[in-house]
Amino acid sequence: MVGRIVDWNFGERLLRVVCGLPEKDLETGIPIFWITEEETVFRDVDGSWYPLKWKYGDEELQTGDVLTIGQDGKISRNYSADSGEVDIFVTNHCNSNCVMCPLSETVRRQEQKYYLRWLWDFICILPDDVEYINITGGEPTLRKKDFLEILEYLKGKFRYSGFQLLTNGRSLADEMFLEQVLEQTPRGMRFAIPLHASRVMVHDGITQAKGSFRQTDRGIRNLLKQGQKVEIRVVISRKNIAYLTETAAHIVSNYPRVFCVNLIGMEMMGSAAVRREELWVDYPEVFKRAEAAVKILIAHGIDVQLYNFPLCAVKKGYWPLAVKSITDYKVRYMPACDDCRVKEICGGFFASTKHLMKPEVKPVR
Repeated sequence: MVGRIVDWNFGERLLRVVCGLPEKDLETGIPIFWITEEETVFRDVDGSWYPLKWKYGDEELQTGDVLTIGQDGKISRNYSADSGEVDIFVTNHCNSNCVMCPLSETVRRQEQKYYLRWLWDFICILPDDVEYINITGGEPTLRKKDFLEILEYLKGKFRYSGFQLLTNGRSLADEMFLEQVLEQTPRGMRFAIPLHASRVMVHDGITQAKGSFRQTDRGIRNLLKQGQKVEIRVVISRKNIAYLTETAAHIVSNYPRVFCVNLIGMEMMGSAAVRREELWVDYPEVFKRAEAAVKILIAHGIDVQLYNFPLCAVKKGYWPLAVKSITDYKVRYMPACDDCRVKEICGGFFASTKHLMKPEVKPVR
């Protein structure tokens, strides 16, 4: 069950969450949560009570947040009104099997029996003034009919929101399907597509899907031909770090009208965590090898950003490129970071990366 907070009284610890379509149900005031110091309990419309627990630990709530109450009685917050940004996770399934995917193969193969129904409830109850919407997966375009219907609804409801679609681009090699997508695409959509290397064997080796480079390349070209905003993402690992300058040169030669290129440090979860010994390269070495690629792209007028890089691993002249890209609840810092004078503007590390890899830190003093 998913619902939006319409009244959060800190004094009485009373939380009123409404489920259902906002236009019809927001004024009914049911169901109701009472949050006490000892536990959280829920009163359903039939007057019964259930103990509830936070899925990720206690969270600070506010009016406008969207919560889900699972069948196991656990509460999770799916949208924070304070952030203004939301992820629309369409499916966990994917037609690639990237070696460094932060989702595990087990998760990507799981059936989601009731998920689509939950997703529609979630989208419907979101406030229509959400600032930015990320459509993601898995590979969101795989559920073609559902994906197109979701796009159409998002386009109609969120008229002033920014949009980004995270896709491997392979489905967009099909021009007929792309035409259907663009008919429903909200204005200003950014298509964010990973290109792992300019060499077919390297790219396909990382995706573990033969022919994926050819399809991704065609998808990017089709989008650019249609005047769409394309962001190319290069997730850096030991598998492709030696080819970064080649990849940058390939982008310049083949996709000169690309909107931007983001060079990305790995999130050590899922498949990436399982294969960490063969994939991991520490941040200082990653930046050292990426610098030449950055220079090539900038020299040809292509905007570049560095995602998931701590500032101490990046030359000071490149700090403006190193954005705070890690979702707030995943951000962690090493103990040595407490002595760093730029900690407040540094994006830190993924919690999983900090725990598994113990990355090198050189506090800026």
